[in-house]
Amino acid sequence: MSDTYADYADYGDEDRETTGGILVAAISILCGILVLAGLFYATGAAARHKAALALNDCEPSLSPSGLPCNTQQMVIGQYNAIVNPAVTQLTADSAAYRTNETLHLAAAEAALMSEVATEQTVDNSLVAAAYTGQNYARAISLITTAADDGDPTPAAAILLTPQATVVASALVRANQTLAALTTEQARSKTLAQLRSFNARAAADGIAVENDMKLLSTTLAAPITAAQEP
Repeated sequence: MSDTYADYADYGDEDRETTGGILVAAISILCGILVLAGLFYATGAAARHKAALALNDCEPSLSPSGLPCNTQQMVIGQYNAIVNPAVTQLTADSAAYRTNETLHLAAAEAALMSEVATEQTVDNSLVAAAYTGQNYARAISLITTAADDGDPTPAAAILLTPQATVVASALVRANQTLAALTTEQARSKTLAQLRSFNARAAADGIAVENDMKLLSTTLAAPITAAQEP
């Protein structure tokens, strides 16, 4: 046994009790410091959150989707950014299809597949903008990072309202139905077979248009702040 351990072994009971009391007190003080540190960290996070709101001129009570930086106009703008380019492309593809449906099979099929690609892009964008727990967490992270860098809310952090998300989900399903039919149509072996899909494609297209109109109406309607998902 070394001299150090030997000395400790020779301590009386009273000395050991005193040493134990000091250790307990030290541990208690350390725990208190850790608790205070946690409180200060939480307070700092709250301050950063408020700073993010101030930077972006955001009012949580006006947030249509429960996010601190999503005004109704921002959500509508985000939806238009998704839909308007798609409508322009689909209009061009539809015109190309009508021009070639009785003349050139390959050209008509190419127009149809371009429609499918556009529809899938719209679906992916709507899913990314849907009001879900995962998207909410991602949006909060993006907003906080942007605020730390002195930047405004990025477009990727703008989500649809919960009500609009329900309608958008229906639109995505209708779009997927149309895309599946259009893909099948594009595999036609003859122009006659290609045109045989026209009536069903038109009906599915009307369903998509109706959901798009409903989504636009939903986004423009008066809304109240939502709770975090």
